[in-house]
Amino acid sequence: MSYDFVTEWVLETVREKYADDIAMVVSHTTLRIDDSEKCISYFVPITKKGEAFAQTFILAGVGYDIWGIPWERLERFAELEEYNITCLADGEVLYARTEEDRVRFEGLKRKQAANLASDKKARACALTSYEEAKSIYLEMLFASDSRVKLGAGYVLDYLARAVAFSNHTYFKKSQTDQLNELQEMEDVPEGFAGLYRKILFERSEEQQKKGCYELIRLVGEYLAGKKAAGNDRIPREHHYQDLADWYGELSYTWLRIRHYTQIKDPVKVYMWGSFLQSELNQVCEDFGLEEIELMKYYDAENPGVMAAQADKAEQLIRKVIENGGGSIREFANEKEFLHEI
Repeated sequence: MSYDFVTEWVLETVREKYADDIAMVVSHTTLRIDDSEKCISYFVPITKKGEAFAQTFILAGVGYDIWGIPWERLERFAELEEYNITCLADGEVLYARTEEDRVRFEGLKRKQAANLASDKKARACALTSYEEAKSIYLEMLFASDSRVKLGAGYVLDYLARAVAFSNHTYFKKSQTDQLNELQEMEDVPEGFAGLYRKILFERSEEQQKKGCYELIRLVGEYLAGKKAAGNDRIPREHHYQDLADWYGELSYTWLRIRHYTQIKDPVKVYMWGSFLQSELNQVCEDFGLEEIELMKYYDAENPGVMAAQADKAEQLIRKVIENGGGSIREFANEKEFLHEI
């Protein structure tokens, strides 16, 4: 078969003409139509001459893309920063310039496996994939025709990747067989596969957009639930004096919310509430606190409801500071201030 011929041609050419320019030749079969094909996939160049060996051609009606991946990029694969994790994870060495090169390659595979096994790293990758899906969805909202279909495909792909990372694994066939590979994972959001398939078979653009929204919400709740269960709680040193200083800086925002609530200015209550919510979100993340809901209580006809929630949040933050050993610098009057300063 032509792929056997191509593989042998590549290996022979590298040995004879690029022995000092290419460190590795790697086979990767899982993305080809025939999974049994043992065909050259990529090589690892170490010189400019080696980089120039990249080949794209069609032989007997079959396309071949023999591409170069330098060591630096393979490091990114190992750090889960490249898309097709499988290229490294499932790569098979067909040729190694030296034993040191082979050992280096296998070391990168072990590093990649360790990153997949890491709760911290897998969680970060899951959240990154989820945010990418949301970003693509926002573009879909203003798109039509092929751009909607394209966007939906990538939303599905990145949300599936978020689920895979949460299971400390990856898709061996990239985006092409995710439904089948998801069946092998232990922790998949209930209803995910059904929504995934529904979006693929949906003809209406608006319904496809709606389906993507529903799937994004489903995965968002799934990821939030894993956080609540403590799966991503990372031990860290909390500096409660930093929190106390933050509170000192933000305390005037609480005062603003109370003031604008009293004088019935719902616009300013809303905008300052949004600012405070953003700050609280970050603090809760940094200090491992449960999410503090504030803006969901906003009502333009009765802004006092949100103001009351803001007061509760303030008392909670003060208690966290006190229990953590932080000190809030506050003075009852000018005399006390001058005495302490």
